[in-house]
Parts: sequence; structure tokens; C-alpha cells
Amino acid sequence: MTTIFPKWTNRIREITALSAFGGLCFAIAVVWYYFTPKFWEVGYMPDQPVNFSHQVHAGQLGMDCRYCHTHVEQSYHSNVPQTSTCMSCHTVVDALSGYLAKATSADGQRPSAHWLSADLARLRGAYESGKPIEWARIHKVPDYAHFPHAVHVNAGVSCYSCHGRIDTMPVVFQSEPLSMGWCLECHRNPEKYMVDTTKVKVTDLRTVESLLSQPNYAMTSGVELVKQRLRNLPPQQCAACHY
Repeated sequence: MTTIFPKWTNRIREITALSAFGGLCFAIAVVWYYFTPKFWEVGYMPDQPVNFSHQVHAGQLGMDCRYCHTHVEQSYHSNVPQTSTCMSCHTVVDALSGYLAKATSADGQRPSAHWLSADLARLRGAYESGKPIEWARIHKVPDYAHFPHAVHVNAGVSCYSCHGRIDTMPVVFQSEPLSMGWCLECHRNPEKYMVDTTKVKVTDLRTVESLLSQPNYAMTSGVELVKQRLRNLPPQQCAACHY
């Protein structure tokens, strides 16, 4: 009897089933990685109305984060500084005097590079008009999640653990996913992220990074800090953050 279809067609069902299973696994893998804050949000760097460099201010000049973000230890949220905070350093009288104590160039005749800066011109214009600079927000948890900023800072969680080495960033970007799983990792293992605020400032990002990167830090200093600072381990139930 003559066969109409070749013999290998008997395996079409198996091939189709394996292909469907492989496609399903691939789709799950794509969603597992690409549909997450780790992929979509880490590295987020929006354009800002003024090119403010944390690398210069916090890094080179050594300004403490709390000079501008003044309420991080008392407030639920970390405040964005007002234009008047910027002007407390970048003060101006006129085109040739009073700006950073010296608005002129080295020869004393021409306006300095600071005075000619377009970004600082926008800053002065905003201050004179009384209108705030509309900064683009970078770090934000969803509205249905609650993150009390002061609680974490006062417990000894440094700015570094959530924001990375902002003092090295010419332009600030989101360095952590701020996802639920990421938060829970800290709540389950707080000894990996806490520092002794009596010995190191939470805003000293270089020192904090060095401490937390030590191989035995979590099992020695971190464990002791958890015992001293926390009555109980940070909550992990839904109602702790979603209420």
C-alpha cells in the first residue's frame, strides 16, 4: 500500500507540543525579566530643566545631602529643595560683583563662567520670578505603596542603599528597581544594609559603600546593629506597606 505522507509526519504532534512548550518558556522568561522595574526603571535619567550635578556638589564640594534635602530625618518624604536653597550659595548682586563672592573672571573685568552659565541664569530667573523650578522626579514608589523616608534613615539605612553613589553622578539616575521584591530583600536581611549612625553619617556614601562591601560586615556589625536598633525584624506582611 502506497503511503501518502512521509513517515516523519507521524511526529508532528510531538514537534508541535515541544515547540509550544518552548515558546511558552521563552515568553515567561521575557516577561520575567523585561516586564520588571529592574529592566524598565533602573537607569531612568530624565532631562531636567537645570543641569544640576551631584558629582560636583556632593562629590567634589563635599556638600551633605541634608543641606538640600532638609527633612529626610523627620519627613515621610524626601523634599526637593526650593530655589532659595540654591540661591543661598549662588547669590547675586549684579553682573560684576556679589556672585559666589567673585562674579568676574581672573582679570577682574569680564563676567565669570559662572555668571555666563545658562543653567544658573535659569536658576536666577526662577528665583526672581518666584516660580519654582519644575524638576522631573526620578525616584518614586507606586501610589499604593507607602515608604516612610524618615523611619528608614533613622534606623541606619543610608542614602547609598536606595540611591547608589549619587555623589559620583553628573546626572542623577535611578540605580535600584524600588520594586516590592527589592524592598523585601532588605526587610528580610536588614543586617546587610544598616550602618551605625553614631560612627558614620548615612550621607557619607563613599564610607558606607566601603563598609557594606566588607565580606563579613552583615554577620558581624550588621547583626549587632539589628539587635540594638530594631525590636523586631522589619515587617513583611502586606499591610506594612499597602494600607
